Amino acid sequence: MLKFVILASPILLVMGLAAYSICTLRKKKRQKIRTLIKESGNKGERKVQATLKGLEKHDKRYKIFHNIKLGPDIERTNEFDTVVVAPNGIFHIETKNYGGERGGLLDIDEKNNWLLHKRNGYSKVINNPISQVNSHEYRLNGFLYRKVGVRNLPTQGILVLSCDRLRFRYNHNSRIDIPILHRREIIKYIKQYNNGRRAIDPQLVSKISEQIQLMNKSV
Repeated sequence: MLKFVILASPILLVMGLAAYSICTLRKKKRQKIRTLIKESGNKGERKVQATLKGLEKHDKRYKIFHNIKLGPDIERTNEFDTVVVAPNGIFHIETKNYGGERGGLLDIDEKNNWLLHKRNGYSKVINNPISQVNSHEYRLNGFLYRKVGVRNLPTQGILVLSCDRLRFRYNHNSRIDIPILHRREIIKYIKQYNNGRRAIDPQLVSKISEQIQLMNKSV
């Protein structure tokens, strides 16, 4: 028995080292994929930020905030890519860099399945982001009520596709409750929302903006 253990030990050691190496490589691969996804998302957000910069620069009535947290209190917040406080409404924007730089086709079927077809022929199912936008809507309204003391302001979630080469189509039987826009369509949509009619006075725009800044000093 002892002789068998002695003979088997090198084999077990090699097998153990091989298993450890495989696990380490898989872990590094997963980390690399997560890093690439995060970098792609950050790149998409920067594109949207650059697009919106002109809106705030040419019209001081619009207040724009990027990468902020909002909620009824600091223990219950969501992270928002972009929030625009405007005279005609408050817009929370979720940016998706589907397709990266090469683009492709985003297909939404009648069952609300989201399918991304890349230019290299690879297709995959992606998570439906509508629930994420709806969660942001809930947290935003909680923030407005608890921190600003107002209700029933016009708020609108927007899903923005930052890749200019990404096309999208959806089945007419599918239910899409929020607008899906390319980044170059955002400014026009915001300005024309509610026919451009003022729904929030300048003092309230300033108060909302101050409370956003205060909350993000605390979180």
